[in-house]
Amino acid sequence: MSYLLSRSVHRLTLASIAGLCTLALTLQASPAVAAPLNDGPLAPYIINGQEASISQVPWQVFVMHIFVEGETIFEGTCGGSILDSTHILTAAHCVDHEGTTTTYPAEDFFVLAGASEVSGFEATLEVPAGSQERRVARVRADPYYSPLPNIKDDVSVLELSRPLELSAAANAEAIPLVVTGDTPAPGTALSLSGYGKENGSEGAQPNGKLYSTTLTAVGSDACRNVVGVNSAVLLCAISASSSGCEGDSGGPLTEGNPPVEVGVVDFGGATCPIGAINGFTNVAAPEVRAFIEGSESPPVAARQTSPPRLTSAAASPVDFSPLTCEPGGWSGSPSFTYTFQTENAAARALQSGPSDVYAPPASLVGIPLVCIVQASNPGGVSTGRTGTTPPIGVDSAAPVASIAGLRCHMRTCTLSVAATDPNAAAVGVEPWVSYEVSRRCAANARSSRHRSARHAVCHRTASVIMPVSSVSAGHYQATATGLPYDEAVVFTVVAANAAGLRATPVFRTARLRPPSRHRTRQPRSLKSRR
Repeated sequence: MSYLLSRSVHRLTLASIAGLCTLALTLQASPAVAAPLNDGPLAPYIINGQEASISQVPWQVFVMHIFVEGETIFEGTCGGSILDSTHILTAAHCVDHEGTTTTYPAEDFFVLAGASEVSGFEATLEVPAGSQERRVARVRADPYYSPLPNIKDDVSVLELSRPLELSAAANAEAIPLVVTGDTPAPGTALSLSGYGKENGSEGAQPNGKLYSTTLTAVGSDACRNVVGVNSAVLLCAISASSSGCEGDSGGPLTEGNPPVEVGVVDFGGATCPIGAINGFTNVAAPEVRAFIEGSESPPVAARQTSPPRLTSAAASPVDFSPLTCEPGGWSGSPSFTYTFQTENAAARALQSGPSDVYAPPASLVGIPLVCIVQASNPGGVSTGRTGTTPPIGVDSAAPVASIAGLRCHMRTCTLSVAATDPNAAAVGVEPWVSYEVSRRCAANARSSRHRSARHAVCHRTASVIMPVSSVSAGHYQATATGLPYDEAVVFTVVAANAAGLRATPVFRTARLRPPSRHRTRQPRSLKSRR
């Protein structure tokens, strides 16, 4: 989709003016030179909005500038909002030479506050009853502003030559800005107002009345094709029934009641199609906010320099096998947060936080996944996205275990175990030791009458689970104590992965010998004879 800047520009021919110098003098003396002849090819104005009274949005202002290029007089119109009695917030592209970062002189601009209808002022500079007109003494454009196609930091602050009267009676009131960093969450209801045109077709003109509409915030990930690498300083909103359009540029996007301004109208689709995404400068972004509040060197948010990647430990992603989200390259030395989510209609978040590893459970078999990377630094929060995995498969590869070593001292043995999984799934190790125990059988009443019963011996097999500790990745130790001397002691190890697949059991046998000083001495009669 093609996105264009959204300032309304009208061209007026100068057939009756002899030259540029004369034209400039005429402009300064009487800016209302003629009615506009045709509209420039720039886009948003509010399509399918509701007619509004300025008393409903008293922070809204109409910004107009009249300028000369060659032998043609141009009239540009935008919206804006009242920050305080002497400062107006608008878009940088409303004050620059088209497609550049060079601003027009402050004396070219007019601001009208407290008006519900501006067509008369636009045509003749006649100030509507009850409204206030001010000239501009100074124009500040964001130092990081760049025009399309890599649009960013599209804000400007106009300093007025005289203060506005701010009161409910004057229908002129300042609007507070949203708390820095508090970007509207996806799904938040937002309000847009402006004097832009109501028909997006080429050549259509606004009727000069104030309109408003409701939009819904769209997250930067869902809007990634629009915001690109500038997600930290841009936000998106959309409506199924309306849209901003030419002439609404620079105007306020607000949230809540009482309202706060969250965005400045920036760009939209050519011809202002209903249902298309509208782009706004995010005034919650520290990079933008610091400029608005007076800084000429605001902190710069991170920008993506190479894309994030989602890698699988398995040849193809399977359940319980870990996925790793690699953040890619970023400027600005950010810290990262990783969100793993399903890549389907539900787009359900599965894990979010500083961990870049996620092992999908069996419930996600058949579903593709994606990782959203958020890069944060003092300038704001930028968003990147990995590619999508194939649908998660079923793990069919069992782990492999081995006994790497056995060390015994007296009646204590320590077992060293190695266990790995072909798909790096989590592995659990269960070792145990078994041996035969011999002891005198318990005599019953009947057998006790027989002398031989006192010498009966019973045998049983004892099995003891050995406690396990992890030594390093894939290596474990298990210890058993109190083992018998002179008996065959069998160590058995079984490993199972998180998918429930079990390794082939492995065994090791040992026979413990007591120290020589503990061995039973032979009777003297049995010693070797001379």
